[in-house]
Amino acid sequence: MIVSHRYRFIFIKTRKTAGTSVEIALSKYCGPDDIVTEIEAEDEALRRRLGYRGPQNHRKPLHRYGAHDWWRLVRARRRAVRYWNHMGFRDVRRLVPAEVWNGYFKFCFERNPWSKALSFYH
Repeated sequence: MIVSHRYRFIFIKTRKTAGTSVEIALSKYCGPDDIVTEIEAEDEALRRRLGYRGPQNHRKPLHRYGAHDWWRLVRARRRAVRYWNHMGFRDVRRLVPAEVWNGYFKFCFERNPWSKALSFYH
């Protein structure tokens, strides 16, 4: 998922639609205040080689941590995320400010349901 404040768009990545390629391409245009979620390590390496922005501003701020978040940090040494890869539009809408949701262009790509089901199967 990408939220670009500079270009005023929200890209929501669906599954099995080449969304990672689109996300990598869009991250080229992101600035330091934009939200870019993590992708698989191999894809992050490609994004770095291209010189594009990697994951940023997607983690939950420490002052918003609950007990479960602190437990995960201590136990698994993993920071809690606020925005994640393949995040649904309802979750995005709930988390971004209303003026962002209402004012930005939102888009995703969806695949033919039949070919998507076959892709999941294989």
